[in-house]
Amino acid sequence: MTEEITYANLKFGNSHALHNITEPEDTKEKGPPTSPCSCQPVVLILSIMCLALLMALVILAVFLFQIPKDYMIQLRDLNMTRNELHANFSNMLQAIGNHLCLEGEKSLKNNGQTCVLCPVNWKWYGGGTCYYHAKEQNSWQKSHKFCQEQNSTLLLLKEAAKQELVKKFPEKSYWLGLTFRPDQRDWYWADNTSLTEAQKLQTKNINFLEECGYSYEATIYFTSCKRWMNYICEKPAIQLQRGNDHWQEDWFVRPKLF
Repeated sequence: MTEEITYANLKFGNSHALHNITEPEDTKEKGPPTSPCSCQPVVLILSIMCLALLMALVILAVFLFQIPKDYMIQLRDLNMTRNELHANFSNMLQAIGNHLCLEGEKSLKNNGQTCVLCPVNWKWYGGGTCYYHAKEQNSWQKSHKFCQEQNSTLLLLKEAAKQELVKKFPEKSYWLGLTFRPDQRDWYWADNTSLTEAQKLQTKNINFLEECGYSYEATIYFTSCKRWMNYICEKPAIQLQRGNDHWQEDWFVRPKLF
């Protein structure tokens, strides 16, 4: 059985109508077209930021380099000021030494290398102490207060050499910087050192009811603090000593230790 193939020719009467059929519009909105110039502002901003960062690094490097330079300049100026002050101070001490020490070398029995200075109206008998002899008598409290106002203490009769020195003073009796402290049940000097056992052996008539000490012919006695008596103040002397260095010979203050 043979198959029959039938061909049919279709004719459209109005073929141009197919060309007039319009495609449906896309309902989705299309964005604006991307332009290659839209990235330029971002690049410009980044370039400016990089340039600013580079400038900041340069300024920081210059500043860090400038600090050591300024420090060295300040250090040099400080050294110059220190040397100038040291020279002026040395010259001033040299003038003091020449005027007060070298001219009075014989009377002070000075060896020319050291100098002892005491305030006006204070006396020096040797050693490192200056003494003030009060012209009036007073109670222990008022005598003690006066000496404190002079940055000094009442007479401290602690060494044998000072006991011998007191024997040469014009008056026989003087207040001492020595009082009894009830809370500690002991006698104390004005420099806060206690009366030693050896010193107690050199005292007479220790009586805890009599709270203030005095000296009579270099011997320690005790009496009422309200009693009126002569008194002497003492303080460390200012000692100048001449020293040699590589630049000049000057005077410097040698501290006095209690």
